[in-house]
Amino acid sequence: MAEGTATPGAARPRRLFLIDRAFQLKYALLMAGAGLAVAIAFGLWLHQTHAQAIALLAPDAETRALIERSDRLLLAAFAGIAALLAAALGLLGIVITHRVAGPVFVMGHYLGILAQGRFPRMRTLRRGDELKALFDVFIEAVGTLKLREARHAAVLEDAIERMRAAAARAPELAPAIEALAAAARERREALAVDDPELTPMAVAAPRRAAS
Repeated sequence: MAEGTATPGAARPRRLFLIDRAFQLKYALLMAGAGLAVAIAFGLWLHQTHAQAIALLAPDAETRALIERSDRLLLAAFAGIAALLAAALGLLGIVITHRVAGPVFVMGHYLGILAQGRFPRMRTLRRGDELKALFDVFIEAVGTLKLREARHAAVLEDAIERMRAAAARAPELAPAIEALAAAARERREALAVDDPELTPMAVAAPRRAAS
């Protein structure tokens, strides 16, 4: 079944925005804090300018009371705007870092599969992801490694056939033949077995010739 084909009753995978929680929250909070600091600085400057203008007018008590009520409403509105700005920048930080953390997470997943002696099902990144150049290099490196493993397996299999042909004249070669056969079989299994784990991100499979 092709990837992305829905099966009846199958639950659709949820899209995780906090892939690397520590990394993403760090920069989201930094962006939110920077936006809040700018808003507060601008608000203080605006309040000071407004207070100076009111002092120059020297209004009567009734007008001053009306101005104070308006100032409180303006302050509340400005505080709300500053909070919304900080929240918006924080969410933007999560979205932006998601586009970086996602590719890093996928490459880490692939490295884990390689460490287990298997080759992952390679996919391209999503349209909005960053690090595409690095990911392309990573895919090429894994493809080159896979081709090299196939060549090594072929060399081992050829050597095994030649050694088996000579085994009748040199029976002491039998342990070495078995060891080489096990190594060749392990390499072929690693090349043939598809990674059963789905990468925890929705990405499309690249078009690559089968090794």
